[in-house]
Amino acid sequence: MIINKILNVDDYYYDVFMAISESLTGFSVNELQSTGLAEIYYQYILSQIETATFIEFLNVSKNVLESSENKEQLKNAIKAEIISNPATQGIAQSVITLWYLGTWEGAYVNDRSYKEGLVWTVMHAHPPGAKQPGFKSWETKPVNSNS
Repeated sequence: MIINKILNVDDYYYDVFMAISESLTGFSVNELQSTGLAEIYYQYILSQIETATFIEFLNVSKNVLESSENKEQLKNAIKAEIISNPATQGIAQSVITLWYLGTWEGAYVNDRSYKEGLVWTVMHAHPPGAKQPGFKSWETKPVNSNS
């Protein structure tokens, strides 16, 4: 797969981070960027773990992304080379948690990370106390409602 240049961030590894985030979360790069937290998350991870450790994770990710020719190969390569590898497994799990819950090691990254967590999109819900669903939203049946 080709890793496309994303936005105007000069750091090549940012593009790899976004591409592997897309594969780990199942959300497109555009959807991840629409949270407004992509660059913040990238910088946050760099401040939380050793740069060499994060770069190693991104290099492994880059190799997986570039060597996979289709989604099935990519899925299998991520499972074999990232998720099953003790050196990269923890970071991959933390990246997934970061995008879905907005937390890193149990703490929210900032006040927006809770509101923009992907978990709310998956649940077809809104974060209680943070983003209200809108006037008269109660009169619309929930998505996938059986009633």
